[in-house]
Amino acid sequence: MRKYINVTFLITAILLLFVIVAKIDVLPAIGDIDSAPALHVSKYYIEHSVQDTNSPNMVTAMIVDYRAFDTMFETTVMFLAGIGVIMILAGRPKAKNRIVQPKRYFGHRYKLGDPAYKTINKDVMITLIEPLILIYAFYVLFHGEVSLGGGFQSGALIALTYIIDILVIPDKKNLFMMTGKNSASIAGIGVLIYVMTGVVPMFNGGSFMDYTYLPIPVHAAERHAIGILLVEIGVTIGVMGTIITILNAIMKRVRFDDDTDKWTSGK
Repeated sequence: MRKYINVTFLITAILLLFVIVAKIDVLPAIGDIDSAPALHVSKYYIEHSVQDTNSPNMVTAMIVDYRAFDTMFETTVMFLAGIGVIMILAGRPKAKNRIVQPKRYFGHRYKLGDPAYKTINKDVMITLIEPLILIYAFYVLFHGEVSLGGGFQSGALIALTYIIDILVIPDKKNLFMMTGKNSASIAGIGVLIYVMTGVVPMFNGGSFMDYTYLPIPVHAAERHAIGILLVEIGVTIGVMGTIITILNAIMKRVRFDDDTDKWTSGK
């Protein structure tokens, strides 16, 4: 084990040295108005983003259209992070080691068997807060190309709803339930939607991620807007599935003392 730790530190040191050298000798200074990105790339984005992508939000146009290939790998990294958590936490510890003892909340010492979320009005949570979060999540998704938000934020909000539903309301029928395998599969589907949005234009004579060649009977700029939306949907599904996958993997390792299933009884 110590050998693997040493190798990890060595690789990290090499990569850190590479970043430092690149920062000093290769990358332009932050805010340098005479740098190549400021003179050429940034200027093009500012002058042409709305016309090219039909997206008033220049940030979304840049990261999901002009730099869609880069963002695709960011989504893939998130998916791989979820898979990595599953692999690391694959072994289940003994039941007695999975029980977390109660703590003191709001000045009250909880005893064994007391609900850990006794002070929360569960009816309000399930009937009001969760639907509001979901509505806002879909608003953020479908308006990401014209305002603040997008796939990453929307996916995190939907996953937050799942976390609230599972952890805060364990004694009710959950709004939606996913196993670790299902959530990992859903995260992979999100990445696949992203990739296929880039591959389809290639069958229509375009390049990878060139939304102009999407086989949709609208003008070119509108195709870019649709391509951005498809990518954002893929990112939303990927982020949501990854966060839920990580949560499920952790919950398999730890149970709270007020859980009533077989694990707390040591069976």
